[in-house]
Amino acid sequence: MKRNILIYKGFSLVEMLLTIMILSIVMLLVATTLNTVIKASNTANSKNAARSDINYIMDVFNRSVSNTELDDIYLYKPTQQDREFSVSTGFPKIATLNPSNIDDVYVNDIISLNDPNNRSGNEIHVKIYGYPVWTCLGFFKDADGYGYLVKTTNPNLTDHSSCFNDSAVITVLNSFSINVKDFNIQYVDIGDDKNSMFIINSTMTPLFWPVSDSFPVTRDVSRQVVISTEALTRY
Repeated sequence: MKRNILIYKGFSLVEMLLTIMILSIVMLLVATTLNTVIKASNTANSKNAARSDINYIMDVFNRSVSNTELDDIYLYKPTQQDREFSVSTGFPKIATLNPSNIDDVYVNDIISLNDPNNRSGNEIHVKIYGYPVWTCLGFFKDADGYGYLVKTTNPNLTDHSSCFNDSAVITVLNSFSINVKDFNIQYVDIGDDKNSMFIINSTMTPLFWPVSDSFPVTRDVSRQVVISTEALTRY
């Protein structure tokens, strides 16, 4: 009687361990690559958000200033020790820290001064040509040092120091995920008695930055715009 002998074929334990080790290395490389790609994508999105914010804000300032008569433009420079951005009961507010200093800041509008070294500020009030409403635009920081560009309107503005008072409805122009690192408006007297020029510089930084600072992408986004009053000055 003939006996049938069954022979089983398969992988040895050593072969299985070697295969698992190779697969683990490949999966680790794939996971690392995907993680890097995701971080790079999120970084690009954050940078694009900062670019979008700064372009929008510069456009708001451009439209506001260029369509205003020079006599209806007032430029001020309150410091962080004078006023501070805050969120009260869910609404953005500009808190006055030193009322006595605020009175001094708004006594004179900077652009009417003859001192060429004192023609810059971070808050501007304009009354667009043909409209009785004042538009106030300003740069303020919160208690943690994060910067915000804000806007409010006032149809009956007689005291410019009250433009950002407690009753003002504040609109934040930048996203809360974007920090306005620096902002400055400089008045330039071009000497033709018809137009005046303003140079606006701004630097913004996305708060969400998933890569390290050694990543070859500059975190800050900076813009400079030159705005003219376009000969709307009264004759």
